[in-house]
Amino acid sequence: MSAREERFERFAARVVGSLPEPVRRRIVGGALPRREGVDVDSRIAALTAMATRRGRTFDPSVTVEQLRRSYARLNRICGIRETRPVVTRELSIPTTEGPISARLYRPSGAAREEALPLLVFFHGGGFVIGDVPSYDGLARFFAVEGNMAIVSVEYRLAPEYPYPRGYEDGVAAYAWVVQNAAELGADAARVAVGGDSAGGSIATMISSVASSRALPRPAYQFLIYPGLDYAGTFPSRSMSGDGLPFTPATISWFARYNPVTEDRSPFVSPLVAPNPEQQPPTYLLAAGFDPLVDEGKAFAERLRGAGVDVTYDLRPSLTHAFVNLAGVVPAARNALRDGIRATAAALRAGA
Repeated sequence: MSAREERFERFAARVVGSLPEPVRRRIVGGALPRREGVDVDSRIAALTAMATRRGRTFDPSVTVEQLRRSYARLNRICGIRETRPVVTRELSIPTTEGPISARLYRPSGAAREEALPLLVFFHGGGFVIGDVPSYDGLARFFAVEGNMAIVSVEYRLAPEYPYPRGYEDGVAAYAWVVQNAAELGADAARVAVGGDSAGGSIATMISSVASSRALPRPAYQFLIYPGLDYAGTFPSRSMSGDGLPFTPATISWFARYNPVTEDRSPFVSPLVAPNPEQQPPTYLLAAGFDPLVDEGKAFAERLRGAGVDVTYDLRPSLTHAFVNLAGVVPAARNALRDGIRATAAALRAGA
């Protein structure tokens, strides 16, 4: 796709988002997907319908490189484009298997010497796709809306770096950020972890293993529709994919390129990790139309039962991958705004 075609796609997506509700429903051409009495957000349904007509729905035969390009393009077209000023800095983080890169974001109004709360963020993409540049707009949005520092981590992806490399990169990144918090202009006592989908899985795993790795527990975790049960035992995992951007077929495709044999290990299924009372306070942002929604709810209930402070924020009309559509879906943008503001407030309150 040329730059000109991409600009047109971005314009068209924003036009769809601004159309009246009845017009968006006509674009869908039928009843909106419905679950537990709630219709899917009509903007997401209309965008999905348009993609289907252009032959851009998920094809299980797609290659890794093709899906990586498509995912990056989706974020450029439909993702948040933050225009408020943010100061960025490229980072190199050492690991036992060589350095990985990351990007630091600080709101431009923050004084250089101010020790801000900090979120170590891991992007989504099934451990196979996604990168820091694709999530640049979201990280800027989080920095401004939370008035906090963000470190967006470029953990390594399968199939080039299969399990458990992405998880181990996450642990190494968190440990390095805590150790170097002052140099990053952050408060080491107010470092949170977070991420969407696979990134949320990495964040939760860090909280699960921190004590066994002689690391301080994260001060907070901000999880966006995380994968928490690799075995896929919950009913929502078989949710129909009709009219939705994320389906059981997509999950199977990712698993093919990043196979995990120990699917009930606490390392990849934090839902079954022992000692849930050791988890930090948590904000779990969930989507009603998401194959992962049941395990997210079960995780929140398990933490709450162990005495952990949990905010379970279900947005029933949104779908998995709404992070990547938040530039044209106001409900998605609002959900992310609420989540990062709550995370920032909790970190400041705990200072």
